[in-house]
Amino acid sequence: MKPVDWLRAAAERNPDAPALVVGDEAVSYAALDEAATAVAAALTGSGAAPGTRVALWGTREPRTVAALWGIPRAGCVAVPLSPGLPAARAVRVTEAAGAAVLWERTDDVLGPHRPHAPAPGAWGPPDPGARFVVFTSGSSGDPKGVVITGEMIEASVAASRARLGTGPDDRWLCVLPLSHVGGLSILWRQARDAAAVVLERRFDPAVAARLMAGGSANVASLVPTMLRRMLDAGPGRYDGVKAVLVGGGPMDEALLRRALDAGLPALQTYGMTETVGQAATVTPGEERSRIGTAGRPLDGVEIRVTGAGGTPAPAGTPGRIEVRGPVVSPGYIGETERNAAEWFRSGDLGMLDADGYLTVLGRADDVIVTGGENVDPRQVEDVLEGLRGVAHVRVYAGDDDEWGRVVCADVVLEGSSLDEVRAAARAALPGFMVPKRWRVVERIERGWKD
Repeated sequence: MKPVDWLRAAAERNPDAPALVVGDEAVSYAALDEAATAVAAALTGSGAAPGTRVALWGTREPRTVAALWGIPRAGCVAVPLSPGLPAARAVRVTEAAGAAVLWERTDDVLGPHRPHAPAPGAWGPPDPGARFVVFTSGSSGDPKGVVITGEMIEASVAASRARLGTGPDDRWLCVLPLSHVGGLSILWRQARDAAAVVLERRFDPAVAARLMAGGSANVASLVPTMLRRMLDAGPGRYDGVKAVLVGGGPMDEALLRRALDAGLPALQTYGMTETVGQAATVTPGEERSRIGTAGRPLDGVEIRVTGAGGTPAPAGTPGRIEVRGPVVSPGYIGETERNAAEWFRSGDLGMLDADGYLTVLGRADDVIVTGGENVDPRQVEDVLEGLRGVAHVRVYAGDDDEWGRVVCADVVLEGSSLDEVRAAARAALPGFMVPKRWRVVERIERGWKD
């Protein structure tokens, strides 16, 4: 039986259908398929052997999408890197991944075929041989390279389609990095149905609001900060939107209600890199009745909450979230593959109610104990993100000889200096909650939980 390659199948079934919509331009499935084959041929022609790990920058561009499909077609393993990584950290991540090749083009044109053929017998997702290594966010330490297989992708896409009811006519807005499962999974879901991805090179809240409100896109995946900023830029109405997946940990119910009131069917979702994104999602139609929960597990996915000693916790009792099923990764690079029957123990806390709905409570390791005081980093983030001049923030713990642990903050500034933000933080927070270490960054890549 011929292996399935969703991009190739879409190009054969509907060659002129738009695979990518980038501004006023569209890239057809036929053109994207040809470009992916060109990438595969170039790698094969360069001598890249099957199984070679190929790193690439996860920018939201057509050439990146072509490479993400083409690298598996060469029998190689795609390793997308966050475009926001500093050079030194990018080198460490690339070395940790064992990447032997860096795929990079200087233009943004989907070029012609190279005079070589791709590796025989190699296909893109969902073929079992199609593999990716996707790094976790590593917000409190070095990121881990998660192995993602074609089988995982196939199971994840099937479960997502069943829960959301998406199909060929849906246009999915992609404003998440193509170095994380939140962005990657959009490519895979849409190719399965020969549907369009509305690909935005950068997240502009006003543009995102216009695209969603105007019908150019009717499905989106957002983190809470993106949703808040989009609603600020365009408070509604959003008629005709099918679903907005919102993930990233515990949710602000007021934000969800604000989205629902504006006509956005915001569906809280839970997942991680190790589960190809979605593991649980609120079912469309239950947005208000189940607000505050991440819904029930997707078809084929099991979720349980365990207490001390790993024993299952009773309904309504907080504990560690564990996941099992075909969407769960076989493990991290450099480590022994896990048994598929094992439960994957996440770093998240949550609880299940009597009906099986999951409430996510936060990270098990989130609380920062500094100088005898307990600090909830999410609480600090909420305050800092409300300050003038702060576009985005991440708060985490850092080691310190005097305090043991201290509060640290990465901030993306927007119209204010760091000194001004520090002064505002001192006025808005108790002293022990004010970050002692600050770092200005261009962007913040959270571990997407879609």
